[in-house]
Amino acid sequence: MLGTLTFRFGQRLPMELEAISNITRPGIPAPVLPSTLSTLLYGDATEEAEVPPLADLVGALIGLSSGRQQKALLPLVDAPLEVAIVRRGDNALVSLYETGSVPEVIILDHRVSLRSLLDTCAEHLHQDALMRGRNTAGEVLARLADRAEATAVSRLGGRGPRLVERTGGALAEPPEDVCLSFGFRARIPSGGVAGTDGASRADVHALLFRGELWAWARGHRHVLAEGPIVPAIARMVTAVRMLVDAWDGDRAANVRLNSGNFTIGVRFEDDVTLTLGRKDRPFTLPALDVSQAALPILRLASDVIRAMVATDRSQTRNLKVRNLREEVRALRRRIRARRRDDGFVNADADRLRAAESRNHHPASAPPPMLPAPTGKLRLTERWGADVDELDATSTFFCGDRLIVATPRRAVALSRDDGAVLWVREGIGGSTHMAGQVMVRISGDSEVELCNVGDGEAFATTRIAPYHGVRRAIFVGGGPVPPTVVLPDGPGRLVAVDLRNGEHRFDYAKKGAGALRVTRAGRVLLVASGDGTLDAIDAAAGEVIWRHSDGSRFCFEPIVIGETVIGVSGEPGGRTGQLIGLDLYSGAVHFRVELPAAPSAAPIRAGRRAVIAIGGKRRGSIACVDVSDGSLSWMTSDPGLGVGGASLAVDDVFITNTPSGKVTALDLGDGSVRWTLQLSDPIADDVPRRLEPVLRGGALFIPSASVHIVRPADGQPLGAALPCDLVPDVIRVDERGWVYVGEESGQLSAYAPVPHLSLVR
Repeated sequence: MLGTLTFRFGQRLPMELEAISNITRPGIPAPVLPSTLSTLLYGDATEEAEVPPLADLVGALIGLSSGRQQKALLPLVDAPLEVAIVRRGDNALVSLYETGSVPEVIILDHRVSLRSLLDTCAEHLHQDALMRGRNTAGEVLARLADRAEATAVSRLGGRGPRLVERTGGALAEPPEDVCLSFGFRARIPSGGVAGTDGASRADVHALLFRGELWAWARGHRHVLAEGPIVPAIARMVTAVRMLVDAWDGDRAANVRLNSGNFTIGVRFEDDVTLTLGRKDRPFTLPALDVSQAALPILRLASDVIRAMVATDRSQTRNLKVRNLREEVRALRRRIRARRRDDGFVNADADRLRAAESRNHHPASAPPPMLPAPTGKLRLTERWGADVDELDATSTFFCGDRLIVATPRRAVALSRDDGAVLWVREGIGGSTHMAGQVMVRISGDSEVELCNVGDGEAFATTRIAPYHGVRRAIFVGGGPVPPTVVLPDGPGRLVAVDLRNGEHRFDYAKKGAGALRVTRAGRVLLVASGDGTLDAIDAAAGEVIWRHSDGSRFCFEPIVIGETVIGVSGEPGGRTGQLIGLDLYSGAVHFRVELPAAPSAAPIRAGRRAVIAIGGKRRGSIACVDVSDGSLSWMTSDPGLGVGGASLAVDDVFITNTPSGKVTALDLGDGSVRWTLQLSDPIADDVPRRLEPVLRGGALFIPSASVHIVRPADGQPLGAALPCDLVPDVIRVDERGWVYVGEESGQLSAYAPVPHLSLVR
């Protein structure tokens, strides 16, 4: 007796099916199916079309004939196509269609006799067995052909699923204020999903039920599709996704998609023009906003999905239905987040203002301009260290020591001689400093709070996984307990008490978009791409005000005095906006339309804000006075929008660019005060971090080396640092010592050389 195996469609078939499938392994010639089998399966609509693998086809036909299954789905090999064979009495209904996100039907319900299919397959197997001779493969083929011939078409399973007529959407003409709505009528089969015995699979065929789809547009009823309506709806949802992507990206779009005789076109500039209907009779709706064009389509898709699931609960395990439903929900959330107007102001702003009046936060003050050193500075190397996998973002000063963290370990070095004070082995992930506490986050989101004195952990906690770059924000002092704010999964923040590791509060955004956080004293400003800007009281953990007007904040806000500056607009888009808000109440002070979208976060420059706008090639920077929002000046971008780092020092705005060029602009009128070319843009390496450092009236600029200049006029205060390292990270302490780290794993310290000067 032959052994048995479990076939993919659920029936138990003899081992000859496994043997026949092995005949078509690589290296063994696959049997060429006669054109009569292709014609029998698909009719005359296709010529020499690919047919399913013979073993799968024979197994499916035996299962259908015996009544053990109602439907078989057979994927093709050479193209992303699938064949569905459905039992109907003594016949089978054969369909051929694409399996992409938007299915295209090639053949639907071609009727063919099951007996004819079995006999044709048996004839082919006999012929191929003769060609192979009396070997094992030939005998297996002969036995399989005999089984196909001996299989009788049972009366069991001959009745198809019951068709349930469902209607939904706009059955009658909607009110005059509704410019677009949809309705449908469909005959949905109950129990038509294959393979629903506890497993989920993608069943495109279950979506190909017939119906009628229509639209009501400004008092007229238009028939959009007759026959399978889900492919047309899927095309409409795809068009909505492309429209929303263009809307979020602040760019124009012109889309046209087809499905059979159905067509949809979307043109988006300042408003939306929607074209719908049959190819021979489309209609156009101009002057729509995004919500008017998109939400009716998403509502139609939801209604159809709801009707399918109500008719057949097994559709909940159909991956095609599940993916369509999730996409509809995600698009609806994105649209409604942009339309949401749930902003509010803080009616008790004076309480916060009074609490902060005694603690002037450093976010409002520009770097001090100290007198520049006289004479020439000379620095010499004092010590060096090798630290494998050194990270430029995880190197910190902490009192008399330098903390260098890598994924493998954290090391504390004496800043005077480089001696190792302690080593704590790593747990993967990232390391941050929050006040005097080292915060280590492992790869599995376990958080350690460590004492910088000895590196030992004194508290642990756990947060949700986060796949982006984590940023830790320290909040403390005055009425606020020492707290670190961390990303807690996508779209969430958690505040961890630095004394015991307990969670103090968490915050979750409502819409989509990454969170961008800025601290201003006890106020945390959280901007997200969904068009909201929230202010959180770090002491109480509550949202004290919210600004919401649909503008997308793609960069972190800044704080100048008691004014919050936020810029909206997608980088590379057409428009942008600068908004000034009161820090404690959220009231709008001013709103400025920018001539182009922002390309970098705003920079604080005294009582002014500098914003890079426009593209990378023809970008500009604008300087805005935050007292009234007036434009002070505008000039060509010296490199802020292409990855440059800037610093405002007194009345000079200095930008260090990846090309090695440093430009200083006069903050009064935007004119160029001085420029320097510090490195070769082609031959020299670019440091990981380009931020200039101001210390003691001297400006330390990382480039191919570290250069020390006078901010007022750019004059060198000495030769470049005698260092062969690429300054991926530089730190300068109050003594003028310079610490340079290269991410290859080397760290060096340089100290000023004492010199005599004449005192007049």
